[in-house]
Amino acid sequence: MPARASILIVEDYEVMAQLNARLLERRGYETSVAFTAAGARELFGGKEFDLYVLDITLPDGDGRTLCKEIRQRTDAPVLFLTGKTETRDKLESFLLGGDYYLTKPYDKDEFLAVVQALLRRAGQVQKKIDEASVITRGPIKLMVAERKAYVNELEAELTAKEFSLLLILVQNEDTEVSYETIYEQVWGGPMNDDVGALRQLVSRLRKKLDEENARGFSIFNKHGKGYTFAVLPTGE
Repeated sequence: MPARASILIVEDYEVMAQLNARLLERRGYETSVAFTAAGARELFGGKEFDLYVLDITLPDGDGRTLCKEIRQRTDAPVLFLTGKTETRDKLESFLLGGDYYLTKPYDKDEFLAVVQALLRRAGQVQKKIDEASVITRGPIKLMVAERKAYVNELEAELTAKEFSLLLILVQNEDTEVSYETIYEQVWGGPMNDDVGALRQLVSRLRKKLDEENARGFSIFNKHGKGYTFAVLPTGE
């Protein structure tokens, strides 16, 4: 989450929209305001916000339709702030991807607390995603989303298959992964008698990782039936 979370307010009652914008800006948030569905689309079409505050009834559309469109672009939290109090309106809003529902009139302190809670939760989720997308084992670092591997901070320049092989082994650290399992996940089909292709791939991977000189890890074949990735104590 950025230092100043950005919030889009979509509200046709201009006085209320500007009031909420000022409340949020006093708390350190960056705000943008739209009074129509068309204006909202123009804003979120060119920028991704950290939180969306939507009214349901708009002069040219429905905030729930906007929520559906937003969900096609981002998982950022959506707060409905509306005068509609029927249970069916709330349920439909949640089913379309809304995260919270406040009905007018509302308490400004509750509004600010909900905004803070939604942004905090979104930040925690993003942190877990970021942590999961980077795997570090000894001198090896894998950037999963970018499909890149580094050894002692130097990129190994792996091919797609080489990266897939290394990822499988690292994710199963200290466990022998069978030839068949590796082949099926890397090539997407049964190995049959094509173990030679796998051995060649492992050989190329070891060379690119400079296993012999990099130290701190090993890819070994103990039982002749699979490969194991292990992190070694310093000095081995």
